[in-house]
Amino acid sequence: MKQLKYIAVMLLVGVMCACNKLDIDPVNIIQDKDLFNDAGMQAYMASLYSRMPIEDFKYSALTGDDGFNTWDQIALPMLNTGENANRNNGGFVNPAKAYWKNGYLVIRYSNYLIEQLPKYAATLTQPKVDRWIAEARFIRAYTYFALVRRYGGVPITTQVQSLNASVEELQIPRSSEQQVYDQILSDLDYTIANMGETSEQKGRVNKNIAAAFKSRVALFAGSKARYGKQYIVDGVMLNGIPAAKANDYFKLSYQAAKMIEGKYSLYKKTWSPTDKVATADNFASLFLDASSPETIFSKGYSVLENVHSFDAVYSPPHMTSTYGDRYNPTLDFVELFDGLPKNAKGEIQTTKPDGSYIVYNSVEALFENCEPRLRGTVLLPGQPFKGLRTDLRRGTFIESVDPAVPIQKLVPEGSTAAYTSNPFYNNVKQAGTWNSQTPIVLSTGQSINPTGLDGPTSANNATVTGFHGRKYLDPKMLAADTKLHFSTTPWIEIRYAEILLNRAEAALELYQNGVSNVDGVDLLNDAYLQINAIRDRAGAVLLTSAGELSSSAPLAPGTGVGSYVLAPTRGLQIIRIERRKELAFEHGLWWDMLRWRTIDLEVNQRIWRKLNPFLFAKGSAPLAPDYIQGKYIFDARYDERNARFTVATKYYYEMIPSAEIASNPKLKQNEQY
Repeated sequence: MKQLKYIAVMLLVGVMCACNKLDIDPVNIIQDKDLFNDAGMQAYMASLYSRMPIEDFKYSALTGDDGFNTWDQIALPMLNTGENANRNNGGFVNPAKAYWKNGYLVIRYSNYLIEQLPKYAATLTQPKVDRWIAEARFIRAYTYFALVRRYGGVPITTQVQSLNASVEELQIPRSSEQQVYDQILSDLDYTIANMGETSEQKGRVNKNIAAAFKSRVALFAGSKARYGKQYIVDGVMLNGIPAAKANDYFKLSYQAAKMIEGKYSLYKKTWSPTDKVATADNFASLFLDASSPETIFSKGYSVLENVHSFDAVYSPPHMTSTYGDRYNPTLDFVELFDGLPKNAKGEIQTTKPDGSYIVYNSVEALFENCEPRLRGTVLLPGQPFKGLRTDLRRGTFIESVDPAVPIQKLVPEGSTAAYTSNPFYNNVKQAGTWNSQTPIVLSTGQSINPTGLDGPTSANNATVTGFHGRKYLDPKMLAADTKLHFSTTPWIEIRYAEILLNRAEAALELYQNGVSNVDGVDLLNDAYLQINAIRDRAGAVLLTSAGELSSSAPLAPGTGVGSYVLAPTRGLQIIRIERRKELAFEHGLWWDMLRWRTIDLEVNQRIWRKLNPFLFAKGSAPLAPDYIQGKYIFDARYDERNARFTVATKYYYEMIPSAEIASNPKLKQNEQY
C-alpha cells in the first residue's frame, strides 16, 4: 500500500492543521528524542486525535477529500434512512468517500508510537509509556473500525513498514472481516487493561471510554455474523462473519456495556415526571451541557482553534443569518413517538372518519400530548426557540373559507399530486419563498404572511417535511450571530444512552438465540430494564413487562407504529425503534441499518412523508411576526417533490479505491464493483 511508505515524523506537522499547534522545532530537524518527551507527546497525541475519523459536525458525504473535515453538513447518509430530508437532495446520497489513505496514515502514526515508545521508558517512566501505548492502540482500533464497517476485511498492519522494504513486501492483502474485528477488540482489551478511569486530558481516552466503544464494535460484529452476507475470495471471507460467532460477539458487547455501569448516568438535570416541557428541554440540554454525566467521549470545538457551521446550516430559516433549513425530520420519523393521534397503520391521524380534516384551535394543538423527547429532538409548529417561534405553515385559507365547514382531503391518500390539481386549492394563499412574501390583509386591518417564516413553501425552498430539527442546535445563539464557521458546540461521539441500547440489544439477541443469562444476569429482564430507563427519561410510555420483548413475529409494514422498521422478532423491532428515536441525527442509523442488513428493503423507491399545516385566515390574529393565533388543519402526505430513495445492495460495503488496487494487486475488490 503506497500510503504506508511515509514516515510518521515527517507527517506529524500535517495533522496539526485542524486545531493544534506544534511547539517544537521545524519538521526537517525533528528527531525521536525531540518527540518522546512530555511536550512532544502532547503534540503527538493531539495530532492523532485530530485525525480520528469521527463523523461529527464536519462530516459530509459529498464534499471534502474523504468526507471528513468539511463544513456544510448538507449531504449525509441520514438522508437515506428517513431521519432527515432537505431541498438539496431528492434521492440516494452515496456515502462512499474513499476513506482509506488517511486512515492508514493514522494507523501508521499509531504503530510508530507503539513501536518506539518503549525505548524511552527510562526517561518518560513506564506508567506514562504504558498509558500512551494503550491510547495509541485505542486510536488504531477506532480507525480500523471506520475502515471495516466501510469495506469489510482490510489489510491489517500493526508494525511500521520499512522504507527499505521491497514493493512486494509493502503490498499487503485484505484480511477477513472477522480478523479485522478481532484485531480491533484486541486493541481495545489492551487499552482497558492498561489505562485508568481518568483521561489525561478532556477529549482523550480512558478505560471506560474504551469499554464503551468495545460495546459498539462487538455489537456490529455480532450483527454482521447474524445478518450479514458472506463474500469469499480465494478462501478469505472478505465480507461477513461466520454465523456461529454471533453469540460470542454479542456476549462481548453486553459485558463491555455492563463494565461501565455506574460510571455514567442518563442526563436528568431538569427532568420532571410531570412537566413535559421540562423533560423535553432536559433531553435537548444533554447535547449542550459540557458537564453532562451522560457524555462518555466527545470532540471539542472552540472559537480560537476549531469551529463548525451546524447552527448556520441547520437552524430554521428565520433563526439564522445564512443557509438554514437543511434540518428537516421526516413525518415517518416523527410518527415513531408516543402521544400523537394515529390510525391503524401507525400514521398520524389528522382527518375524521368521513375524510374531512380535523380543525385545531392552535398550531400547537396537534402535538400537545406528544412524548417530550420528540419536542427535545424536533422543532414542532409554534414551538418557542431562541426567543422566537417555529413558524410552520404551508398556506392560508382566505377569509371566506369558514373553519366550521368540513374540508375534504386536498389530495388523495398516498398521492404525490400537486395541491393545485384540486380546484378548491384556489382558496389558499401561499408563497414560494419564506423571506419575500406578499402579506394577506385581514378584515381587521392586520397583515399576516401566507406561508410560515420557516416554510414549508410551495417551491420547497425551506423545510420539505414540515418540521425542523432541534438536537444540537444552540438556543442561546441569536439569529444575527448564527453564521457559518461560528459554532463551538462539542460533538458527543459516545454517550451512555447508546451503551444502554447496545446492552439491551445484545442481551435480547443472546436471549432469543439460546443464552438466557450472562454472568448471572437474566438477559431478558435486563433488556427490559434498560429500555425502560431510556423511555422513562424520554417521557415515553414504559413497557409493561419483559414479555413485550418477545420472539413473536414483528409488526408487518403498515400495521402499527414503527411497523416499517424491519426486524426478525417483535422484541428486536421494539429495540430498533427505540434506538432510532433516541439516537436520531447522531450519524448512527445508517450504520445500524447496514449491520442489520435492512436498508435495501426499507428504502426501496421510498418517498418520505411530510406534514403541512394550513391556517384559516378567518378569525386569525398575529401575536408576533412568527406566531399567528387561529384555527389550523394539518395535511399528512408524501413529499411534494416525489423524491424517491433507493439503496442498492452493493452499498452494504463500499468500493475499495481504484488507486489502491492499482498500486496493490493483492487487494481484491468488493462484490458488485
